[in-house]
Amino acid sequence: MLKTMLPLVLSGLVGIAAAQPAQITVTNVAADSVLKGLYNRSRYQASTAIDKVSDIAPDMFQQVSADSLSSYLNKLVTFYNRNSGSDTVSTTTGIGAARRWVYSKFQEFSAQSGNRLLPSYLQFNQTICSVARHRDIFAVLPGRDTSNHSILIVEGHMDSRCENNCDITCKAHGADDNGSGTVLTMELARVLSKYTFNQTLVFLVTMGEEQSLYGANAFATYCKNSSIPVKAVQNNDVVGGIICGPSSSPPSCPTKGAKDSTHIRIFSLDTNFSMHKAYARFVKGQYEKWLKPTAPIPMEIMIMSPVDRTGRGGDHQPFSDIGMTAVRFTESYENGNGGATSGRQHTTRDVISEGDTMFVNFEYLRRNTQINAIGLIGAALGPQSPDLTLTETTQHNVQVTVTGSTSPVGTYKIAVRTTGNNDFAVVYTLQGGTTFLLPNTVANTTYYVAVA
Repeated sequence: MLKTMLPLVLSGLVGIAAAQPAQITVTNVAADSVLKGLYNRSRYQASTAIDKVSDIAPDMFQQVSADSLSSYLNKLVTFYNRNSGSDTVSTTTGIGAARRWVYSKFQEFSAQSGNRLLPSYLQFNQTICSVARHRDIFAVLPGRDTSNHSILIVEGHMDSRCENNCDITCKAHGADDNGSGTVLTMELARVLSKYTFNQTLVFLVTMGEEQSLYGANAFATYCKNSSIPVKAVQNNDVVGGIICGPSSSPPSCPTKGAKDSTHIRIFSLDTNFSMHKAYARFVKGQYEKWLKPTAPIPMEIMIMSPVDRTGRGGDHQPFSDIGMTAVRFTESYENGNGGATSGRQHTTRDVISEGDTMFVNFEYLRRNTQINAIGLIGAALGPQSPDLTLTETTQHNVQVTVTGSTSPVGTYKIAVRTTGNNDFAVVYTLQGGTTFLLPNTVANTTYYVAVA
C-alpha cells in the first residue's frame, strides 16, 4: 500500500454522531477469535493456495458475475420492506428474513471454499425505529500472516426505507439504495473466498444506516473496543445505477435522464493529504495496473474531495471518525437526493427496473465489484508500506529516500502530485536502490510524494 504523502516546498461533512450501542456480541466464536488474531492460521488455508495478485486478478475478473449479482438482488427485493424496524419473525418479509437469507448465502459460499469462510452476526442493543436489538451480518476469511493481524473490511448496508424514516409497511425495495452495495459485498465473499491472502478479509452487511449509521458504528465500536487493527474499509452505497434522476446529491450528474456507466466516485474524509485519500489513490492505482489495460469497458475512478455528497453520509464515516482508513464507493450519476419529492432514493420507486428501463445496471455493478476486489486483493497481499524522507538538494531538487520496510522484489513506485490535485500526476519506478531524484521539479511548488 501507499505510504501517506509527505509535502515539500522548494525554495525560491463532519462525521455523523450516533449514540453508542450496548452489549455488542459476535455470535460465531471462531469468527471473533480470528478477528482478534487468536487462531491457528493453518486451519483455514486452502489445499492449493492461489496467492499472487498476478494470478488472482485475471481469474477474479472472470469470476465476478453480472448474473450472480442479478440473482442476489432479485431475491433481496422480494423481502418487501427491509427497514431496520421491520418484521424479524416472518420467513418471507422484513429485515429478519432478509438477514437470515444473506447469512445462508455466506454459509453456502463457505461450503464452496472448504469451510474457510466464517459467517456470523454482530448483535447489538440500540433503539432504532422502536426496535431495541439488531444484527449486522458478516463473514470472515482468515488471513495467513502470523505477524500482522490487521483486517480489511468491504461493506454495504442492507436496510431500506421509504419517505418516512421508520415506515415498516411500505414497499421499500431498496434496489439501488442499497441492495446494490449489499449484493456487491456478497459477490466478493463468493469470489474471493477461494483465494489465500495475508490479511483477513471481512464481508460486512450492516443495518440501521438509514437512521444514523448505527450498524456500521456498532462494528467500528467492536473493532475499537477489541483492539482489532483495521487496515482499510471499503463502503459501497448506491453503486448500481447509471441514470441521472430529477434530483441528485451534488457533486453528481448534470440533467435528468443523462447516463454514465464508465465512472465511479470514491469519497473519503479530510484533505487530499489524508490516509483516506491515499487509500482511494491506492485502489485506483491497483485497478489501472491490473485490470484497466485489458478491460473491455475501462472504468474511470474519480477521487472526490468531500467525505460524502452534500448533506449526505455513509457507513465509512463511523470508521474514519475514529481514525480508521475508510472510503465510500458511489455511482457517478444518482437518481435522487434522499428527499421524498423527486428521484427514486428512499421511495417505493427504488426498483430494479420499470418496463425496458433498468435502474440497476448489472454490467456496471459487475465492473464496480471488480474495482472493489482488486483494491482488497492488493491491500491484502501487498508488503508492509515503506517509509520515506524528502530532502531538498543544493541544486533545489527533491530527493526521495525509501526507509523502513524493504521491497521483497527490489522495486518501488514513487508517485507525485501537486497542491489541489486528488490524483497523482506521475508515477516513477525505482529499481535496485532506495534513493530517487525527482525530475522536472519547479521552485516555489509544493509536491506531495508517496511510495509503495
